[in-house]
Amino acid sequence: MKSGSSWLNAVQINPLDFAEIDYLDPALKDGHKVLYDRILNINIRFQDRFSEVQELSQPEPIRLRVLQLIEISSEKDLFFLFHHEATVNGFTQIKALQNLQMPFKDYAQIAIATLNKVEQNYNGYGAIFQVMLDGSARLEINQTTEFRSVPMIHFDFHQVEESFLRQTIVFKYNQQRKEIKYLTQSLNECRMRATGTFK
Repeated sequence: MKSGSSWLNAVQINPLDFAEIDYLDPALKDGHKVLYDRILNINIRFQDRFSEVQELSQPEPIRLRVLQLIEISSEKDLFFLFHHEATVNGFTQIKALQNLQMPFKDYAQIAIATLNKVEQNYNGYGAIFQVMLDGSARLEINQTTEFRSVPMIHFDFHQVEESFLRQTIVFKYNQQRKEIKYLTQSLNECRMRATGTFK
């Protein structure tokens, strides 16, 4: 008989098994594709009802996805869902305000490269996500040097609409149900193989 760890390690999730549910992701409508999907530890700040900014004591694991937009969410809080969207016309204003040099077609890749630096803490790169009372938010990417913190780039976000949030919650619920069902079936199959009862 194989050891428990052997048959447990044999369980692997094939992305194709979830293709039938992934297409229901509301963020992937209109043919959008995920270019970046990571969980980063980010410092979170909230504006309270007295308009003062409060920072959480520790960085929080926050999921960031880059599609034709940037999405920020939390596995701990299903209602924590924000989008940053940039059109060709809107990007002109973003460039002017931040003195950016890249063309619009490179914006997503620059965002990904910057987030990779945050993930790796490359040369002191870090991120702060600040949420305001009106539902707007900003992701600030800074580089901390020996003497000061230098702003590199920022992305302005907004809370998603209630209808989109509702669709996303339903999608995540169905996705988790399918994952649990698939893993249960895989574990049962591995147990049967280990005991020689699988046919």
